[in-house]
Amino acid sequence: MDSFRLPPGVLPHSTASVQMMVNAGQAHGLTETLMLDGAGITSDELADENTLIWPYQEFTVARNLLSQLGDRPGLGAQTSAQATIGKGGVVILAGLVSQTVGDILVLATRYQELLSVVAPYTWEENDDEFMMVVHGEGVPEDVRSYFVEREIGSVLGAREMLNLDLPVVGIEMQIPADRGEQLARIPPYDRYRLAFERPRNMLIFPRSFLKQPMPHADAGTAAALERQCQEALRQLRETGRTLTTTVRERLLNDRGQMPTMTQVAAELHMTVRTLRRRLTAEGTNFRSLLNNVREIKAAELLRTTATVEDVARRLGYAETANFTHAFTRWRGMSPRAYRQSAPRK
Repeated sequence: MDSFRLPPGVLPHSTASVQMMVNAGQAHGLTETLMLDGAGITSDELADENTLIWPYQEFTVARNLLSQLGDRPGLGAQTSAQATIGKGGVVILAGLVSQTVGDILVLATRYQELLSVVAPYTWEENDDEFMMVVHGEGVPEDVRSYFVEREIGSVLGAREMLNLDLPVVGIEMQIPADRGEQLARIPPYDRYRLAFERPRNMLIFPRSFLKQPMPHADAGTAAALERQCQEALRQLRETGRTLTTTVRERLLNDRGQMPTMTQVAAELHMTVRTLRRRLTAEGTNFRSLLNNVREIKAAELLRTTATVEDVARRLGYAETANFTHAFTRWRGMSPRAYRQSAPRK
């Protein structure tokens, strides 16, 4: 069940990336209501710049998009094309006034949690080149290709957003060759040399590109904006370190049967009463978190060879009928009907 594992230090982020997915879906005739189904995000929350969402909610929206349009090459690129300077926030503004491309890269990797990045970036360099590596391991397998394609597309989108020519030496991706051949014909990927079925996902640039000066460099403004980035990240990390986060990750990471509230409380060295009280203070409760995680895991497990009875047992249901009733309430169809409609892993 590795696909449920959230990367260490995972944080909530703004709704900007979900707005991009909804916009991409609407361009294909999908409604906002359909796109947000089951994600726990209301229309008002989506429009509120102060709303914070979690990766699992973003994965749900992506699944809604792919279930309607299919996991077809180019959809991630179409989503990344919805990006704007405003959606990038203070990090993009700081990048615009940075001294060099290298400084932008440092900002983008240091503050990527402010950019709603799901497949995180790291970078490496040698004597001649530097590589921007996109890590999709922490993304569920059924939406991984979409998000990796989206994140690489976002980097390529800097060409227009930052008015910057990108001397890309090559792009390497882990996706199968047949998918890659289709992607290679779709903007912005059609401008670059692509290689597929590679060990990692990465964009390769000449090392000299790091020293290229930016046309609107302003050291004073850049320093002031980076201080804003530092403060925004500090506040975000404080928001992310909640008991709700801890309990949710504990439930998501469980490899066997779902733990009870008593078990989780004991692991956290507190009484059930204290756990209940603190979750209530954060605006939630154990049952809501448990049901949310059950829905996520159920949808994932039903794409495997596990039987409906096995899924019910692993999610802690004593009776398969109770699981069937709950799943039908979540997804509007029975587990068996969902299995028939969902792509198998």
